[in-house]
Amino acid sequence: MRIALNAMQVRAAKSGVGQYINTLLDSMLRADHFSQFTLYCSPDNAGSYDFGARNFKTIEWGLPEAGKTARLLYEYAFLPRELQSGGFDIFHGMSNFLPRKRVCPFIVTIHDLSYYVHPERCPWLRRQYWYAMTRRTMANANLIITDSENSRRDIETFFPGCAAKTRVVPLAAHPRFQPALHGRHKSAVTARGITKPYVLFVGTLEPGKNVVRLIRAFDAIADDFPDHMLVIVGGRGWMCEPVYRAARHARARERIMMTGHLHDNELPDFYSFCEVFAFPSLYEGFGMPPLEAMACGAPVVTSKTSSLPGVVGDAAVMIDPESERDLAAALRRVLRDTALRDDLRHRGIKRAAMFSWDATAAETLKLYKQISG
Repeated sequence: MRIALNAMQVRAAKSGVGQYINTLLDSMLRADHFSQFTLYCSPDNAGSYDFGARNFKTIEWGLPEAGKTARLLYEYAFLPRELQSGGFDIFHGMSNFLPRKRVCPFIVTIHDLSYYVHPERCPWLRRQYWYAMTRRTMANANLIITDSENSRRDIETFFPGCAAKTRVVPLAAHPRFQPALHGRHKSAVTARGITKPYVLFVGTLEPGKNVVRLIRAFDAIADDFPDHMLVIVGGRGWMCEPVYRAARHARARERIMMTGHLHDNELPDFYSFCEVFAFPSLYEGFGMPPLEAMACGAPVVTSKTSSLPGVVGDAAVMIDPESERDLAAALRRVLRDTALRDDLRHRGIKRAAMFSWDATAAETLKLYKQISG
């Protein structure tokens, strides 16, 4: 098969979707040495994907991220002709969208429908764009992949005509996510100047991640744990100013650290040495950070909504993400109870091992073959 894949909608720094593309491609290339894989990249992220496989190449195509509207219009108008000239057997839109015209069998990964379920978490104009593009994409797709049963149910709710062509292919944590074998003094955590025990959050700073409530919950228990920090890892997303404002106004603001985006190889250390990983997201299509945290042996507190219960199973403490009191109580409970933390670490590692990128790649390749005829 000649397979084209789209990574042009991913920023230069690998987000969750960027990690999905990178790890899935790496796994598929190890499983399939005969198909030819071509990844379309933007000028900003072309250097992010380098696997050294003979049957893989990247094509830098389109316009830079800085001119977002022009870049999107250019891709929408001219990508079909580019794909047609390449003679591909299949095209995979790996981040929610497909081109306007189908020129070969099309498959798309719809990671979530958060802007339908929680429209308030997305600016109005951006939301209208997503709505229009999603309608077109759903109509153009021969097959739809989604990350969880929860997202499949959302697709069935908002696009009932697409239920029959939707398949669930769960994700997994990258193999790099495992408990650190070195001491904390040799870790990326210490290299970043963090010497105190800490509560950790990882994710893009946008309204749906619920970081403002996490800051307030930490502030509520800060007096009980005077040596602890709150470490917030993640790049700036849309509508993120309330997060920074909440951090500035917190009573414990001197103990709140915002690192921005970290290098891939630093994250396992941050997970491994945290006292608790807190992820009170309002909605997730899958929820990769809790799975990564569990794989590293971190005790996890997360939401009992959307896809998250299906990811963490019985290996985490689950809370109502809209209740600061519930979140604060869960943090206090885990931080005070050493036996509970040890139990969550043990159960989390076992739970994370149930997910495999080899299985994800095998199922995705099977779907490629199914729709390529």
